[in-house]
Amino acid sequence: MTPEKTQKLFDAFPRLYRGRAKSVQESMMSCGFECGDGWFDLIWTLSQKIEDAARQAGLEPQSNTWPEAIQVKQKMGTLRFYLDNPTETITALIRKAEEDSAKTCETCGNPGSTVRCSRVKTLCDKHEKENLLEASVVRKTPVWRWKKD
Repeated sequence: MTPEKTQKLFDAFPRLYRGRAKSVQESMMSCGFECGDGWFDLIWTLSQKIEDAARQAGLEPQSNTWPEAIQVKQKMGTLRFYLDNPTETITALIRKAEEDSAKTCETCGNPGSTVRCSRVKTLCDKHEKENLLEASVVRKTPVWRWKKD
């Protein structure tokens, strides 16, 4: 994710992403968001829902029990959102966002599907073609479609 979008998330949800100030051994959030800009809106909405659910559960933002993101990344074409101090409700919200990411282009945010280019990604038709071309022509990597909705 671009530094600008990363900073927007850090600024809007400073307690959720407080790990950004920690060492890599303590929290991978110091590396930022390890995914494309296409998932920015998905992560923004999830962040809002996590904080809302934490408040509804009676958690205080300044307490040690407030949820803390420890890593947010793309893995095998879907979002992975690792969190300390989740409630059951928050865990369900994360699972839903991870499912939604499998249908959202990680490059632009348009509807997409999971494909394998140089690695497994979720892409819209436009970005799939660009990635397939790069993988097959530049890297000579065989390409295959994992699934297509």
